[in-house]
Amino acid sequence: MTFEYIHRATIGVFAVSLVAVGPAYAQRRDGSLLPQNQSGQVTAVGCLVRGDAVRGGKKDKYTLARPRRGPVASVPEASCTVDSGADALTLDNPEKASITDAMIGHWVQIGGRLESETDKDPDNLRELDVLTAKLVPVVIPRPAAQPAPAPEPAPAAAPRPTPAPAPTPMAPEPPPPAPKKLPKTASPVPAMGLVGLLSLAVGFTLRSFRLRPRA
Repeated sequence: MTFEYIHRATIGVFAVSLVAVGPAYAQRRDGSLLPQNQSGQVTAVGCLVRGDAVRGGKKDKYTLARPRRGPVASVPEASCTVDSGADALTLDNPEKASITDAMIGHWVQIGGRLESETDKDPDNLRELDVLTAKLVPVVIPRPAAQPAPAPEPAPAAAPRPTPAPAPTPMAPEPPPPAPKKLPKTASPVPAMGLVGLLSLAVGFTLRSFRLRPRA
């Protein structure tokens, strides 16, 4: 009895978890644009592919894969790819916005009415009734400028030898002092007077010898 009760409880929990997981998974596949039980106008950006490119898509319809809330100004690349398990929306009435095969594999911005989803099948895709569509402009980001490498430090210069002090030049010997010139203070008049006196003395002496009587 206890085992049967546990078995039934386990089955009940598993069934509830499937019901809860199913809508949650489906919700994730619509890019979380709107709650599943709501419908309304949205702008979605995604990769345009054929319906059979993703799981749950219809072969004869276009599908907006990898949908995200828009609008966006640009994308870094024009082309896009998807895998089979990618999030997606089925596009209704694509001819209203002139969607063509030439736009497949490119990023597209679509405006329209997103229908509510009541199907519990996680592979069922929500429908987007198309009103407008355009390719998203591509702007390739410029690579960041690389900083200029720092210049390598210059090798240290070898120290210059200290020059020997220049020999002190010998001071030239002073020239011998010039002989001092005596002032010219002597006069020839005294000498002439002395000569005259000597001449008179000689003259008187000779006269005296002449006048002396002879013996």
